[in-house]
Amino acid sequence: MPPERITVGLYGTLADMAGSKEVEVEASTLRDVYAALARDYPEMAEHLDGNVSVSIDGRIYTEALFEPVSARNEVILLPRISGG
Repeated sequence: MPPERITVGLYGTLADMAGSKEVEVEASTLRDVYAALARDYPEMAEHLDGNVSVSIDGRIYTEALFEPVSARNEVILLPRISGG
């Protein structure tokens, strides 16, 4: 599937780094979303490497790099919460 313009919701420190709670990227998979965010917001790159959870249409994923996404999907990234 060709890349589409995707709106990505951001929470916590990810929103702070982007300066917005929503950004748009060209993507056809979640991996493309991460690559575009790392390119556009370099300070976000290290956080995208295993330190975020993603919600696609309300379903939480932790390992879904090849999950397809389109403009019809609600894509939200949030920092993983760690506890002890």
